[in-house]
Amino acid sequence: MNSPSATSERSPAAAHSQGIGLASIALAAILWAVSANVARTLFDDGVDPLDLTPARAYLALICLATLRPWKVRPQGRTIGLIVALGMSIALVNATYYVTIERLPVAVAIVIQYTSPVLVIGWMSLGRRALPGPDVLLGLIGAVAGVVLVSELGSVSLDEIDGVGVGLALGSACLFATYTLLSEAAESKLGPAGSMFWAFGVATIFWIVVQGVRGYPTELLGGDYLPRVAFVGIVGTFAPFLLFVWGLKRVASERAVIAASLEPPAAALVAWIWLGQSLSVLQIVGGVLVLAAVVSLQARVHEPARAPEP
Repeated sequence: MNSPSATSERSPAAAHSQGIGLASIALAAILWAVSANVARTLFDDGVDPLDLTPARAYLALICLATLRPWKVRPQGRTIGLIVALGMSIALVNATYYVTIERLPVAVAIVIQYTSPVLVIGWMSLGRRALPGPDVLLGLIGAVAGVVLVSELGSVSLDEIDGVGVGLALGSACLFATYTLLSEAAESKLGPAGSMFWAFGVATIFWIVVQGVRGYPTELLGGDYLPRVAFVGIVGTFAPFLLFVWGLKRVASERAVIAASLEPPAAALVAWIWLGQSLSVLQIVGGVLVLAAVVSLQARVHEPARAPEP
């Protein structure tokens, strides 16, 4: 017999809400993609990834403070949840940026985007049941699309670095952790509240780290500042908030599949903006990821059926 939740999931109201949530997460992925290309120009100019990552956190926290989210404060076990979320945010981008320095970008991207497998696997273990066929098909399409977009087949084994692979796996685990913790924190503090307190934790962490490493005052000079501000505001504050806002309407297992739009979007932006080539396989991969995301929404538009006896 079909469960009431399965029937209500296909209601027009649920379909509309999930559609908005998926669109929000897709927009977040696109903003992350644009920001990744801007960050790449900073790295090419000599900016240290471990200097840019804290700057992102500081700017995001300042922007989040304008929303006055401190009216809702974490209490009890929620404090531990926020600390864990904040540390995952602090480390996920740092490990990814360092991974790109040690590995070919294709390898780093593919390993990073095993995070949907981790999230869906974790949720399946918790439920003791496999996800629905739409989620499984979406997962397969998204992972296959990311592999094609990244052009993994062109990478030589000589270019693989063991430490880099370890960091990439850590980054994937951190992104999966961030997704699951964000869903839990959002239910208690709301999107703005959960992000404000989490980025507060991340900021404290990076202040301590930079107290030891030194503060990168050069980011405030030259032509660095506009790009750093772009990465902090458009590439951090806005997409993180959009992603968590989308989690309010879309389950984590669907959200991570939608977030897989980032690699094809980054490749498209690099083709348009940086003049990089875009192969047929990359285009096919982008279409696969897009189809995977669209298929998640198509499922809820199926007409609801009466429960079977």
